[in-house]
Amino acid sequence: MPKLCNLYSPTAANIKLCANLLRGGDVVGVPTETVYGLAGNALSHDCAHKIFNVKGRPLIDPLIVHFADTAAAKIHIVNNDAIDKLAAVFWPGPLTMVVGKRASIPDLITAGLPSVAIRVPQHPVFRKLLQQVDFPLAAPSANPFGYVSPTLASHVQRTLGNKIKAILDGGPCNFGLESTIVDLRDPARPAILRHGPITQEQLSQALDQLVADHSFTAGENQAQSAPGQLSKHYSPNAQVQLLSAEEIKTTTPPDSHCAHIWLSKPCSQDITPHIYWLSESSALDEIAHNLFELIQRLDQQGYSTLKIEFAPEIGIGQAINDRLRRAAAK
Repeated sequence: MPKLCNLYSPTAANIKLCANLLRGGDVVGVPTETVYGLAGNALSHDCAHKIFNVKGRPLIDPLIVHFADTAAAKIHIVNNDAIDKLAAVFWPGPLTMVVGKRASIPDLITAGLPSVAIRVPQHPVFRKLLQQVDFPLAAPSANPFGYVSPTLASHVQRTLGNKIKAILDGGPCNFGLESTIVDLRDPARPAILRHGPITQEQLSQALDQLVADHSFTAGENQAQSAPGQLSKHYSPNAQVQLLSAEEIKTTTPPDSHCAHIWLSKPCSQDITPHIYWLSESSALDEIAHNLFELIQRLDQQGYSTLKIEFAPEIGIGQAINDRLRRAAAK
C-alpha cells in the first residue's frame, strides 16, 4: 500500500508547492471554512476524473467549482441578478449557487447537466491557493464517497492519504458542515437544495422573495443537480440511530458497543461511560462545528452503533438534522 502523504502547514512555500501540484494535474487536500476539500483543476476533464476516482464518487454526483472571486466565476456561468444579490451578501462564504454553465466547465464536473454549482470560499488558505493558479478548483469533500465529511487534515490523511500527494493543514474547519446550496437556474424560483450554515430565511431576506425548500432526496439513479441529495450520505461505519431529546435520556444505557451523543452536556448525574456531547451550552453553531469530528472519532474507537439526539429544526439545526438523517439512512 502506498505510504500516506504529508500534511503541510500553510506557509507561502507550501501553498506554492500545492499550486504547482495542481498545475501538474494532481489533486490535493485543502481546508475550507465548511469541510476539507479534494481540489483539482475544474477546467480539466482528466483532473475531474481523478477526483471521482480518488473518492470513489459516482459520476451522477456533480462537483462544486470554487473561484477566487465573483468576477472569476462570471467568466464560466450564465449570470443573473439573483447571483449578484446573493454574492454581494454571502461571498466569500459557505454558500453554493447552482446556475447555468458555459462550455468551459467540463460536462463531467456537472453530471452532464447544463448547470454548475459554484462558490467563492472564505478560508484564507484556500483563497491564497486560488490566487496562485489561473483556473478554478473543483473541490468536493475530501473523503471516500458516502463517508463522514472531514473537518481536520488528519481525517483526510487517514482516509485518502495514500491516494494523493499533499494535504494543506489549515486547522479545524470553522463551520464543520458543508455549504448551503441554492438553486438559481430560474432566478424567479430560487430554492434550497442543501441546508447549511446560511439559512433559508437569510436567503429569502437577501433576495426579497421566498426561497423554497427543495432539499428532499432526488432520484437515486439520475444526474443530481447538486451534491448532498442522495438519501444515504455522511455515513460512518457504525449504524446511526436518531432519537429525540427525551428518548436519548430514557433509552437503554450505552455500553462498549453503543455510544450516545447528546446535543449538550448532560447533568453530572447523567454522565456515564460512552455518553458524549456536542456542546457545553446547546449552541447550534458549536454542535454543527463538532458533529462530524465526534462521529469520526467514535467510529475509529470501534462502536457498532451511535445513537444521536436530533437538533431543533431551526437555523443551522435544519442542516444538522439533514446530515443525521442521511447518515442514518439504510
